Amino acid sequence: MTIQFIKKINLNHSFIFFLLVNLFSIVMFRLNYLDISSSICLFLILTIGVSHGALDNIKGKKLLKLFNFERIYIFYIFYIFIAVCVIIIWSVLPATTLLVFLIVASFHFGKEDTQFLINKKSYLIQLLYLLKGSLIILAPLFFHFDDTVKIFKSLLVVNENFY
Repeated sequence: MTIQFIKKINLNHSFIFFLLVNLFSIVMFRLNYLDISSSICLFLILTIGVSHGALDNIKGKKLLKLFNFERIYIFYIFYIFIAVCVIIIWSVLPATTLLVFLIVASFHFGKEDTQFLINKKSYLIQLLYLLKGSLIILAPLFFHFDDTVKIFKSLLVVNENFY
């Protein structure tokens, strides 16, 4: 088997999984039957989420090499600077910042999950990344709307129109 054939199979399986999860989400939302435990969500965040973020330094090293920088501390300074800027902007414009964050997170999750399967770049592929990643972002809103609103309020988003 060629690598291209394997990528095509993976892409097809990924797309089928995407459609099935969407269908399942719509059915469960309509039935309001599925209850996902908070401890399961915490477990997933602590295992998959933390390890995913722990790889940022590897991407930082690649980025520094791309721009011909040799010292890794430059990456960490910019990384912390961006985090501080986000915190400041969040305190001034929480709803807008959260919305931008959710859109970027949707794209990021979709791209990280699908990027290795697709070689070409197009606006349709970028939209696929966004839609696929939005499953992760929108699922809490569908399954636990009131709890999600409480979380948004704890993040200083008190504008009811946002929800």
